[in-house]
Amino acid sequence: MTLNQLVAGQSASVIGISVDQHALANRCQSLGITPGCAIEVLRRAPAKGPLQIKVLNTLYSIRSADAEHIGVKPL
Repeated sequence: MTLNQLVAGQSASVIGISVDQHALANRCQSLGITPGCAIEVLRRAPAKGPLQIKVLNTLYSIRSADAEHIGVKPL
């Protein structure tokens, strides 16, 4: 399952980021989005818009296209 498949209000644990997405992996690591961390989807914009997520008590917006490359396991 990927991050963009979660619905608003759902929490998950990050499993990993696609190996072919080096720039995304580096960006996520600098934000604290690493394997094993808890992540919660707070809101979703309509029509494949960005997601608002919460990681380590910090809110971020992430593009739906980038969220497709982040593997998660629902909690």
